[in-house]
Amino acid sequence: MNLRAYYLRVASDQDRPDKHVIDIFMMSVKCGNCDTYQTIVGYRKEADKNVYTYECENEICDPNVTRTIVEVPRQLDNSTRRAEELPYLEREETADG
Repeated sequence: MNLRAYYLRVASDQDRPDKHVIDIFMMSVKCGNCDTYQTIVGYRKEADKNVYTYECENEICDPNVTRTIVEVPRQLDNSTRRAEELPYLEREETADG
């Protein structure tokens, strides 16, 4: 199931709001060119979505051709919410600051 279909299904399903999340780290992105899994190489926050960039880690694929961009609506992105809640991030900030 692609993300667009998932988002449409979730957006119309109002009975389980606690299940309306996407965790990018629980997904695999496979390259259609070399048939290997891609790795997250970039992340950026935009106003209404988080954008993840995946690329192959091999000599076969040209990243400019096979790069995958995944856009996740911020209100559904459990990946960044989970990372921001990690307790060791707070400890590092207080130790440095």
